[in-house]
Amino acid sequence: MGAPSAKRSPRKGRSKPAKAAPEPTLVDPETVEKVRRATAACMRSLERVVQTGGRACVDATVAAAIWLGPRLRDGALAVLGALGRGTAGAARWSWERRSGLARVGQRGLWWLALAILVVVGRALLSADGDPELVELSVLYLSAGLSMSLLVMLSAPEARMRLAALALAGGHGSLAALALVASTGV
Repeated sequence: MGAPSAKRSPRKGRSKPAKAAPEPTLVDPETVEKVRRATAACMRSLERVVQTGGRACVDATVAAAIWLGPRLRDGALAVLGALGRGTAGAARWSWERRSGLARVGQRGLWWLALAILVVVGRALLSADGDPELVELSVLYLSAGLSMSLLVMLSAPEARMRLAALALAGGHGSLAALALVASTGV
């Protein structure tokens, strides 16, 4: 391989531009060298600390783990025992009051089904034939219908069963209208 050839200017009569005076450097080379040596010395001392102190760090970590392990285990067992006693107490309390809690749950389902009927019914009235909203409303109305039927089948009071029957009728009729509107039959 030969030596690289120097490029020649395509125009022969041109002279090279005069070189500008060198700009003064903003960094003192001696200062740069001092910083470089100081950094190297710091790195050497840091390596020595890591080599000698690394074993001490491992020993301290092992000692802390030996001391802390049983205490963490005992604390975790105490917390789990308290959670277990709390859960057992809540289950016992709930079982003793299951009839009242069932009635509260039935009323909650009824009110939720009523809220679904009102919100979805208003949305359907303002839907302007939006097919996505109509299809989505059928799902919500089906959920409300199933909630109403659950209340109707499980409520001990006759007035609650009658109210659930009326609510189920509203959900069913609105769902049927939405289905008819979405299929275009």
